[in-house]
Parts: sequence; structure tokens; C-alpha cells
Amino acid sequence: MSYPATVTIERPERTANWRPIGQLVLVLPHYVILHAVLNVVASVTAVVAWFTVLFTGKLPPGIAAFHATYVRYRARTFSYMMFLTDQYPPFDYAPSSSDPGGAGVSVDVSPRLEGRNRLNVLFRFIVPFAWLTLIGMLGLMFGFASLPAWVWIVQLVLGAVLIPGAVFSMVVWVVANVAAVVGLLAVIFTGRWPDGPFRLVAGWVRVDARLWAYSMLLTDEYPPFSID
Repeated sequence: MSYPATVTIERPERTANWRPIGQLVLVLPHYVILHAVLNVVASVTAVVAWFTVLFTGKLPPGIAAFHATYVRYRARTFSYMMFLTDQYPPFDYAPSSSDPGGAGVSVDVSPRLEGRNRLNVLFRFIVPFAWLTLIGMLGLMFGFASLPAWVWIVQLVLGAVLIPGAVFSMVVWVVANVAAVVGLLAVIFTGRWPDGPFRLVAGWVRVDARLWAYSMLLTDEYPPFSID
């Protein structure tokens, strides 16, 4: 599948029986960094990128490189967490569109810097609003002031173009989790991933990377509804 964000996972010949459980623990530092640090920074830079592309038709190279690194870090973290690879992902945050290698998971991104589709970008303002959704949910859970109705309406409109891709990603994620359970049992008892479950779980990593490359404004090409 040709897309401006490609994910290649080096499948090990054999996987140590302890890895499905052990890697869930070992990946925790990366998981915390991804969600507590990089998500926050990426949300801020996404706002800057959105306004910049909307008014100039160009994506700043520095932001593009960071967003590519963010997409790569997600794919590496989830691939290791789902024990698709036995190579521990490096703590590498150097902005780069091309994958530097050394992680067992290669994620190459070809950002489009100029000649952007501004109308398409207008309806892709999703990342900052994801944080507003979280705030709204916390407000409902804990009883403090929730967001006004107009904010939710604006969020729905400005994120509308991403809804089909997000729904597809969610469906694939559910299927991939079932496949991961099958893979977990297979690896524990045989030390090998079955072909079908491995393809499904790896497919979700690809779907997630493409969706985030699109939502982070790295490309105007809509992510394909495919796991390959």
C-alpha cells in the first residue's frame, strides 16, 4: 500500500515466551512519555500548523519533522506493546521525516510542505479538540463546569472529515485486540506468531499511523481503508 506514511515491522523468527506479558511492563516509560508529554506538545504544534497551513498554504518543515517523529514514536510504542517486535524502541525525539532505524519498526513519512488543500485542512482541526473532549468528559464525571454546547458543535464540524477514518481505525483496533489475545497464547505456548493474527495487529499499527499522519496535517491524501 502506497501512502505518505509507511510502516514496516520486522517480524522475529521466534518470540520469547515471556514477551507478551513482559513487554506490557517494559513499554510503560514510552507509553507515559507518549501520552503525558508528546501528546501535549503535538496538540500545541497542531494548532500552529493548522493556522499556518490555512493562511499560507504551507506546512513549516520543523513542525512537519516533529509530527513525523510523533507518528513514528506512536507506531514504535504500540508495536512493542503488542509484542510485534522484540527490539526495545529507543528514546529518540530528534525531529526527522525519514526513519533513523534501529527499532525493528520503520516508519517513513513524506510530508507535503507546499501547495496544500486549505479547505481540506479547515475540516481537520481535531487534535486540540480531542483535549476539549477530555475536559468535557471529566466535567461530566466529576461535576465541574462542562463545555458549552457550541464547543461540541464546532468540534464535530471541524473534525468531520476525520470521522470515517477514525471509525475504521476503531473497528480495526477491536479486531486487532482479539487477534493479540490469540497471538499472546500462541507465543506463550509455541514462541511463534500465527500469520493471520500478526497481520491484523500490525495492520492496526499501520492504520493508526496513517490516520495520525493525516490528522497532524502531514498530507492531504486521505488514509486508505486498508490494513496493508
